[in-house]
Order: sequence, then structure tokens, then C-alpha cells
Amino acid sequence: MKSWRSRIAAAVVVGTAVVTIPLTAGSASAADPDGFNLVGGFRDHHICQVEGKALLDEGLYREFQCRWNAPYWEVWVR
Repeated sequence: MKSWRSRIAAAVVVGTAVVTIPLTAGSASAADPDGFNLVGGFRDHHICQVEGKALLDEGLYREFQCRWNAPYWEVWVR
């Protein structure tokens, strides 16, 4: 019979892997082939446009796109 300490250690390793794998896979999928990166999402198209323009005005990026991905308008920048 295994001790409680070894069972808890095994559960922590499995739990960490379950959380880490989706997070690393998700960050890789947040960029598209054209070099745009996902930076946020909004329910209203107008707010998406305003936020994208604000990022350009700050000089952080040179262009942005608002893309519909139900139920959100996503801000993509490069």
C-alpha cells in the first residue's frame, strides 16, 4: 500500500501537467501566419476599434484588426 505522501506527490505532478499543457498550447495558437497576435476581446465592435486605435496611438504596434469570433470581437495586432 502506498503512503499518503507519495499519492499526494503523484497528484500534484498530474495536476501540474493538466494545467501546463493547455496554457502552453494556447499561447502558441494566439498568433496567426500573418504575424498578428491576439491581445484582447470585446463584445462591442466599436470598443474593439477604439482599443485597437489606442494601441496604435501609443506606438506599441503599427496595425490592428478586429475579428469576429463569437461571442467576441478580438483585437489582433502586429
